[in-house]
Amino acid sequence: MMARLLKWSLLLLVVTGLTALALNDQGQVSMVWHDWVIETSLTFALAALALGFVTVYLLMRLAINLWHFPAYWRNRRQMKRYAKAENSMAKGMIALEYGDWQQAEKHLIKMAKHSNAGLVHYLTAAKIAHNQQAYLRRDQYLKEARQQFPDDSVTIGLVEARLVMDKEPDVALVILHELHQLSPKNKTLLAEYLHLLVKQAYWPRVANLLPEAKKIRALDKAEIQHLEVQILADKVAKAENLDALDALWDGLSGRQHLMPDILAEFVEQRMGWGKEQGLAELIVKSLSKQWHERLVYQYGRIELGPAYERLKTAEKWLKAHPESAVLYLTLGRLACMSHLWGQAQHFFKESLRLQPELETFHALAQCYESEGLEAQAALTYKEAILRLEKTASIT
Repeated sequence: MMARLLKWSLLLLVVTGLTALALNDQGQVSMVWHDWVIETSLTFALAALALGFVTVYLLMRLAINLWHFPAYWRNRRQMKRYAKAENSMAKGMIALEYGDWQQAEKHLIKMAKHSNAGLVHYLTAAKIAHNQQAYLRRDQYLKEARQQFPDDSVTIGLVEARLVMDKEPDVALVILHELHQLSPKNKTLLAEYLHLLVKQAYWPRVANLLPEAKKIRALDKAEIQHLEVQILADKVAKAENLDALDALWDGLSGRQHLMPDILAEFVEQRMGWGKEQGLAELIVKSLSKQWHERLVYQYGRIELGPAYERLKTAEKWLKAHPESAVLYLTLGRLACMSHLWGQAQHFFKESLRLQPELETFHALAQCYESEGLEAQAALTYKEAILRLEKTASIT
């Protein structure tokens, strides 16, 4: 309040001083032009000059504003469209939160062409259309996004690949391959491409891309190591004959021999060719380092050597894994091979209690048959059939 009073007082003093100066000023100004002579006071001349300056300034500002008026009007309209687009997006996102996909899609696509975040409008609308299984609309939105935002083709393609990945994985692979060719150093893109290749078990292509992934650090170290193991396991699984398998196996290190994923494929191959020597010992060594239920399952299928010794070894694993249905299945098979019928039936029933599987029913029925209990075997087969029918009706 005090500052405002001081300002008005200062202004009053200045105006009073100028007025007094104008009244006391006796100066004259004469202007001659041909026969015309204009005489006036100095104060009036200065006032006229100031008024003329102000008038010229205002006229220039008016001319400039008129010159820029079309651009101003366009900008104003554009800002109004941006505001409408933002409002439309807000309504769409709110509708999406409420689960009203139709309204969300409608609001998002309505002002997509006029929004600063138009790409977000199109891509979100495409996702919503996809969730409603409206695939034609989804593809239309993606097409419009490419037309409106050609510089964001990698982002649009990545979203499209993710949308079609479950229903059309091969199409998604083609899209990701083309995008990778366009942007080979894009970490997110390469990681997505590798994950889908792994999901589809295209291990040779994963092996080809892995050095590139290492170079640009598209995956973390642990994931790269895991993929390297999976690539080796795939090579072992695809060995064409026993000589090729043994040659590949001999080329691996002792540490790699005990890696569960690699060893499981090696065991599967060797058992398929009837060469079970040394497999049980390798499985025990591997399981002492890392539990792996596929190896536990394979341990119960080995027929070479005394089953009773393997049974005693496997029983020690129950302490650490008392809820493993696979372990009980293996124990049942080994007990049955050892003619310990009561133990075998107990182990099979425990496995069925934890996880009822048709294979376990079949193994229990075979054990009854080996004991000579044909009626019990028939009842077990019947129970397995009933469970199979029940499962089929549910699915």
